[in-house]
Amino acid sequence: MTIWGDAKPAGATLGDDRNAVELGTRFTPSVPGQVTGIRYYKLPGVTGEHVGTLWTGAGERLATATFSDESRSGWQRASLERPVRLEPGRTYVVSYGVPEGGRYASAADPAAVSTTDALTVDPRDSGVYSYDGGGSFPDDSWRGTRYWVDVDYLVDAGASPPRPTASTPPPAPPPDGFPTRDSVGLPEGWEPEREVAGDLWIREAGTVVEDLRITDGILHVDAPDVTLRRIDAIDSRVVVDDGDVCKDGLVIEDSRFTSSGSEAFAVVGPGGYTIRDSLVDGVPEGLRAGGLSVGCGPVTVEHSFIHITPPKVCGDWHGDGIQGYDGPPLVVKKTTIVMEETGGCSGTAPFFYPSGQGNTSVEIDGLVVSGGGYSFRNGTPGSVRGLFVLDDWSFAPVDVDCSVLSAWQAYAAELDAAGQPVRGAAIRCEGSGN
Repeated sequence: MTIWGDAKPAGATLGDDRNAVELGTRFTPSVPGQVTGIRYYKLPGVTGEHVGTLWTGAGERLATATFSDESRSGWQRASLERPVRLEPGRTYVVSYGVPEGGRYASAADPAAVSTTDALTVDPRDSGVYSYDGGGSFPDDSWRGTRYWVDVDYLVDAGASPPRPTASTPPPAPPPDGFPTRDSVGLPEGWEPEREVAGDLWIREAGTVVEDLRITDGILHVDAPDVTLRRIDAIDSRVVVDDGDVCKDGLVIEDSRFTSSGSEAFAVVGPGGYTIRDSLVDGVPEGLRAGGLSVGCGPVTVEHSFIHITPPKVCGDWHGDGIQGYDGPPLVVKKTTIVMEETGGCSGTAPFFYPSGQGNTSVEIDGLVVSGGGYSFRNGTPGSVRGLFVLDDWSFAPVDVDCSVLSAWQAYAAELDAAGQPVRGAAIRCEGSGN
């Protein structure tokens, strides 16, 4: 039996790291048995030689195994020379080394659980890593990230047979509802047709780019009416005003933007674009609405899920989910923005379209926000309808210049099992909006 099962892990994406890193899973057996092998999940694009290690929870090396004859993707297995017996109730770590410049599968998935109650994992910090060189004991964790390292475990004869852990997936959101992290972005089972490391320029009007993975680069949109569909942007961003002249008409659909947190930059900006049915997940900065002074047209955000997290080095971080500066008209429809703040590292606001920054107008027609000092900050003329604020702010739910709005409809809320807001008390419009 294994921790993670034999299926492709949900949400697994291709990470990229310039340094050698040891990645692992911290786990606890509940029944006596022996580890006979080490496994890890491999995505296309992972290269290099890999060595697996089994450790005690205190960092004592128990066994190693070298992976050989690896396939292009899927679960890889290396057998131990001799099985290693584990004691129930004690914590162990299984890991494998990624060589310098290597890549690996990971997912920010604190909800992932073991497929068996014989091998349990902590939902908060079972994914561990170490940058102290290949083969070093991994003991650090990062935002509930999983690295999909596993063991083959042979339960002792006569031990209580483990039962599969009940894991009922949450219900899907309704078609006309708010998106969740799992309902937008790349389709299930998606694979790229093309992969690019570094920058990519689009210079022909009307170009359609589909099924692309771009890593550590900038996708320069230097032509009007471009469509980006099913783009996997890893530590990458889309820039739509090359040459200080905005190229309007950009459409981004069914795409995903993720980050290692090493740098904080807006993943799309500044203006003249529509993004819909897309996932912005685990990035220090989200979307920007700007570029009015260089001719950028309106920004529209439709049915997308934005998850903002602190950078690895907090510094003077002022993260936002959607921010306006020199902003054209902004329209937001049926979108969710969650700002996660950890370790005393605080961002600005999930939604920030302040006064005094040259912003034009705003139209909100369905928006769920969570986190930040104020979850929703607006000083720009327009209308706000269907705003739902979760109870996860520091100072107040909203900071709004009410005098510039033609409509205001906002409620305190909590989410149901399908990730949909359940309306609570009305929120009064108040504040300065700057």
